[in-house]
Amino acid sequence: MKRKQNQEELRAKQYLQSLNYTKIEYEPLGNVTPDFVLDDKIAVEVRRLNRNFIKNEQLVSSESCEIDIHTNTKKNNLSWNTYELHKNIQLVINEKDKKIEQNFSLYNEWWLILIDCITDEIGTKAFKELKKVQLNKGKFNKVIIISSNEEFRTFKF
Repeated sequence: MKRKQNQEELRAKQYLQSLNYTKIEYEPLGNVTPDFVLDDKIAVEVRRLNRNFIKNEQLVSSESCEIDIHTNTKKNNLSWNTYELHKNIQLVINEKDKKIEQNFSLYNEWWLILIDCITDEIGTKAFKELKKVQLNKGKFNKVIIISSNEEFRTFKF
């Protein structure tokens, strides 16, 4: 029995339906990676992009934590928002990269879709600045960040 799609998976599915694929299958292997498969060849993992930290070698969400850092602080010549985006995107990529290992060879291509729950809007200065930063995509051919609000805005790398 397949589980019900969560909010992020529903948002990702809406985005995938806007692309030119004839078949979008949810959890083709059951409740394991990948979340979706496009036309039997592209595997898609989906996750919320939120603030995280590492504790005991595990990725832990800090959504409920208040982070007391002034937004004008510069880290590695990046604004705080860009630094937070970069750090959290890379943490999530690293987490998902390990997760897809078990079924990696089953598909020609892997995408990671992240639903942005950190910023208010993808078109912000932080995302424009993020284009200048090197991100390691791991095993993923594409990483796509989608806005969580009604209008579809995407950031791809």
